[in-house]
Amino acid sequence: MAVLEATILLIILVILSNIISHYLVAIPTALIEIGVGVIAALFLHLDIELQTDWFMLLFVAPLLYSDAKHFPKKELWELRTPIFANAILLVFLTTIAGGLLINLFIPQVSLSLAFALAAVLSPTDPVAVQGIAEQVKLPKRILTLISGESLINDASGLIAFKYALAAFLTGFFSLKQATGDFIYMTLIGILIGYLVSRLIYLIQRSLLRQGIQDVILHSSLQVMTPFVIFIMAEIVHASGVIAVVVAGVMAIQQEPLFRGRFSEIKIVTNRLWDIIIYLLNGIVFVVLGTTLPYAMRGAIIDPTINNALLILYVIITWLILMLIRTLWSYTYMWYDFFKSKGDTQRKPKFSVAVLTGLTGVRGAVTMAMVLSIPFFLPDGAVFQERYLIIFLASGVILTSLLVAVITLPIFTKQKKRLVLTGDESTKEAIDDENDSSQLPEIEARKLMTKRAIQSLQQELSDENQLIINDILQDFDKQLRFLYLDDDYTSNAVYYELESDYRCKAADFETKKVLELLPKLELPKKIERNYVKMLEYKRRAHSSNFKIMVQQSLYKAQKKTKRIVYQTFFKRQPEKFQLDNIKKITLLEVKSSEATLDMLKECQDDLDRLDKYFTVKYNILNQLMMEYTSKIHRIQHYRLVQEVSYQEIYQDYFLRALDEERGMIQTLLEQGRISNTMANQLRQGINYSETSFLQTNIED
Repeated sequence: MAVLEATILLIILVILSNIISHYLVAIPTALIEIGVGVIAALFLHLDIELQTDWFMLLFVAPLLYSDAKHFPKKELWELRTPIFANAILLVFLTTIAGGLLINLFIPQVSLSLAFALAAVLSPTDPVAVQGIAEQVKLPKRILTLISGESLINDASGLIAFKYALAAFLTGFFSLKQATGDFIYMTLIGILIGYLVSRLIYLIQRSLLRQGIQDVILHSSLQVMTPFVIFIMAEIVHASGVIAVVVAGVMAIQQEPLFRGRFSEIKIVTNRLWDIIIYLLNGIVFVVLGTTLPYAMRGAIIDPTINNALLILYVIITWLILMLIRTLWSYTYMWYDFFKSKGDTQRKPKFSVAVLTGLTGVRGAVTMAMVLSIPFFLPDGAVFQERYLIIFLASGVILTSLLVAVITLPIFTKQKKRLVLTGDESTKEAIDDENDSSQLPEIEARKLMTKRAIQSLQQELSDENQLIINDILQDFDKQLRFLYLDDDYTSNAVYYELESDYRCKAADFETKKVLELLPKLELPKKIERNYVKMLEYKRRAHSSNFKIMVQQSLYKAQKKTKRIVYQTFFKRQPEKFQLDNIKKITLLEVKSSEATLDMLKECQDDLDRLDKYFTVKYNILNQLMMEYTSKIHRIQHYRLVQEVSYQEIYQDYFLRALDEERGMIQTLLEQGRISNTMANQLRQGINYSETSFLQTNIED
């Protein structure tokens, strides 16, 4: 099939798989994509020739770069020992011990070829694990450990497979040469990943400083980063996998480039990456599904091997790998237990070790490597065991996925989550209902907004009081919206009290205005418009729609003011205009000051024994802040219109957004939100930032 047609068909199959996954929520999307790929191969005769080189470049490089870029650096550092132990030592242990056991139980596979099979099955697939984790509540430490080791175990698995296969084909193996190559590929890969990622970062920063802010240019440069790094590493025979992972980790440490006026670049790049990763993840498993029937057909039709025996061999191979991984994890837990001097919180549990073994799901990287086995031996003879090895590898991939889908929900279907050895964040079992790692999005947004408000309050001083109060009002409205979206019954008292106090303030302000109006001798039309504006405000506070109606009527209030000031006054002589503006300004200041005094008296009269004392006190504080800000804005009207005010306002507003970003990172490192939710929250901030900056530009 032509490349273009195949590509379009693969994308359509990915979209179809994801649509199906919304209806079959109990089945991981990865498994659905594999199933769709199998159907496409059987009925549409879709045959994708999977070659290791282009597969690693096109799929593995960007996926690993993206995973490393979004991997929490704190968790990566805290779990560095078990991650590297699993990614390197466990891979080589699996190759040696697994090869010996496979050769023992499957006599058709020679020892050197058994080592190659064990090596190709040693790397775990992070995408498949993430897909399964969406359906079950895997303990955070296990998920972090699996994700971390899968970033780099592809490199060690590739090296082990390469030399094991070479030993079978040539009959020669040099441990010294293999060790030297591994060290060279790792160190040079790290060096290239660090230097090239740093160079690209400096190029981007230089372009921005020179005023080159082309969004498409910068987005394209970032998207091409993992491909360029992978190719450069492979050219010098280093590990491209290690290089892109290092580059991704470096991206975490580098100072952000695209904040403030460059945030549009960040938004476009993030969205572009989302689309790329979405498609690549899906295509990987669809391609895996399309290759399975062709890969397994050769062994199934081989008359020398019974098909039932083939299935038994697959189960035996999977059990061997599962046993090695489980025992390794359990042994490491005991090591960690003794290292902590017998801390009871770190006492090993075999069930946790089994769970770690079950999460060792194999995937498309294994398939790409095993399909690289040649058809012919060096002497020109047919490689007879090729189809058997491919069948066993394919069978283990499917078995590991199916067993994980079936058993992980059983292991994690408890009222309390499993507590992991050494997991400080889960020292005590936490009820699912109160599980801090399952923080809802709305609660995360509340914490972000509160962090921004706290940071602004700390900046408050006499010089910036006007600006800070204006920004605080915006964030306070945002916080009230979040509470409105939350469970209404838990906040009914708050809203009832707030509505009462706002109505009381609006009524008092209207009463005061009506007392002052006759003394000012304003034109009747202005009086009517002003009283009508106050009536809009009073209705907003008493409406059942609460804040939503408040904001819509607040806009009507601003529109009425514009009509009064701009339309009516423009028809009057200049002196007449100025006199009336001064009178209305005085009216607003006097009525607001009187309302502010009334609110202070209400606060002083609160009964501290009242069970709603704190709620009432906070509501009155908020109302007082609003009226204080209103008075300051009126008294410093000219200051608000100055460019310096807008610049300072922008500076403080962007600082507050950075505080929200900091809260997202904190929640992510604490395990209270997932990577997916963190990205969604960051995108929301980016949109707010871009919208704010764009509005300022238009103004």
